[in-house]
Amino acid sequence: MGKINKSTAFYVIFSISALVFFLYARFPDKVVEKYLLNRFAESNPGTFLSVGSVSLSFPPGLQVENVFFGFKDNQDATIRLESLKVRPRLTGYLTGHSSFAIGATAYGGVLGGRVDFPHLQPGKSPESVDVRFEEVALEKCDYLKEKLGRQVRGRLSGVFAQHGDSKLDFTIKNGSYPLLVNLFGLNRLDFSKTEGQFTLRGQVLKINKLKLTGDKVNLSLKGNILLKPEFKNSELSLNGAMEIAALSNKKVALAISGTIGNAKSIYQ
Repeated sequence: MGKINKSTAFYVIFSISALVFFLYARFPDKVVEKYLLNRFAESNPGTFLSVGSVSLSFPPGLQVENVFFGFKDNQDATIRLESLKVRPRLTGYLTGHSSFAIGATAYGGVLGGRVDFPHLQPGKSPESVDVRFEEVALEKCDYLKEKLGRQVRGRLSGVFAQHGDSKLDFTIKNGSYPLLVNLFGLNRLDFSKTEGQFTLRGQVLKINKLKLTGDKVNLSLKGNILLKPEFKNSELSLNGAMEIAALSNKKVALAISGTIGNAKSIYQ
């Protein structure tokens, strides 16, 4: 086999560089944006999606700015991503999946991970998901406020994984959770740290661990939440214990029933 001379190598490198330059310079952003929005609308008729701009990113992929997602029956409660990057993962395709790496900034925090779809069927539901998120400011999320019916505060970090069942492990630091009913003189639960481990199987959200630590109250809960289409109507079946500083840190058994929007607590 003959050696590649310098002029041939230069020509190859120049051709590849020129192709990449013209691809990025002449990228049909509006055409791609319209295609993505139309495909999303066809697959998710009850939702809406808007984007500020679409461009190519490096390594090769798409970068989308100012992403707004929500449901048509409640357009005030939206989820917003300041930026979103999506690129194909070649290692995923080698294992028979349409696999994408994702990265995003949202509510002062960052998210990153991967999503795998059935091979060459990215329009189907994901087969597996692994996403990490860090320092997300909960008080900035209108969607969460609307779903919970109250303004939760704190910085959220954790991991979400879907491999059959869905699992969420998270930590919230320096936050507060408003109470709809006064509890031993408290109208909200202020905490330095909250830790949670949830598993979703079908319509049942299993609370494996929910531990809140604060100066005025410590709380731990386990149990199930039966999810309903209207999240506020989801049914609670939780048990645990709490320690309240105003009661000399006496440990009180706690059972919570009712719904998220109208919870009922029994203390012992």
